[in-house]
Amino acid sequence: MSHRELPVRLLRIAVVLAAVFNLLALLVTVHTTPIFFTLFMFVGQPLFGVAFVLLVGAVLADLKARQIL
Repeated sequence: MSHRELPVRLLRIAVVLAAVFNLLALLVTVHTTPIFFTLFMFVGQPLFGVAFVLLVGAVLADLKARQIL
């Protein structure tokens, strides 16, 4: 994998994780049950955290590739 492909791959993974988080949030908003809320709290929140870390990693990798950092 080249250095230019890494930020794009990280961004794609971050977008997918954020989409799963949003789907879980929509389920909790539309049809609140204990199982949906538990899934949202124990699966959705960490997914959003991982997506945010991957986003920051992709930005830093891109800045390093462009020799800004």
